[in-house]
Amino acid sequence: MGSQSVVHLDQETGEAVKRASHVEYDDTSPEIRAIYDEIMDTMGSTSVLNFLQALGNNPHALRGVWSMLKETVIEGDVPALLKQLILFKISITAGNQYCTALHGHAALNLDPTLKYDDLVALSGGACSANLPPSYPVAIDIISRASLHPKSVEDADWDFEDQLRDEGFSESEIDELLALGFFSVMMNMLTDTYDVPWESPFPPEPS
Repeated sequence: MGSQSVVHLDQETGEAVKRASHVEYDDTSPEIRAIYDEIMDTMGSTSVLNFLQALGNNPHALRGVWSMLKETVIEGDVPALLKQLILFKISITAGNQYCTALHGHAALNLDPTLKYDDLVALSGGACSANLPPSYPVAIDIISRASLHPKSVEDADWDFEDQLRDEGFSESEIDELLALGFFSVMMNMLTDTYDVPWESPFPPEPS
């Protein structure tokens, strides 16, 4: 075990260029290790997600990102499946492979009746999967607000009223917007570090 690096070749020189170090558990400081322990305990896992390991050199950065992940994605009142579908659409639209894989796997695990093609179709607004009617509306609104925030200023788009009409409370609307903010930040972080995904996506046929 040790600190692992993602290596790329410079397009001009052909030389190896390190983009990010992933600090594994046995190589962390006591402060980082305590955060890793909290992450694994909260998520019920035996390992730390790769994108969080990429922040394993700085306890403040790691704690800040982990806290936002925990508060916006893991906790809250909005259904977990809806959150993962929103995160998937934002990520696949933005072209972020790591986040697309991470949230795609999470969504498929939460609802085994869904298939990869359902996720792609839903992201394009054409899914026929058996989901609550409020889900496609929320997915469209939050992904649009996240990827094109200036569109919120459009006079003909009262997104809050649309979400209220679908039964979302004021608290849940705030939670959805915070989720969109986190997704944009996570896409930037994982693209910049070029974080490798934990497992292949789309899932390999069983």
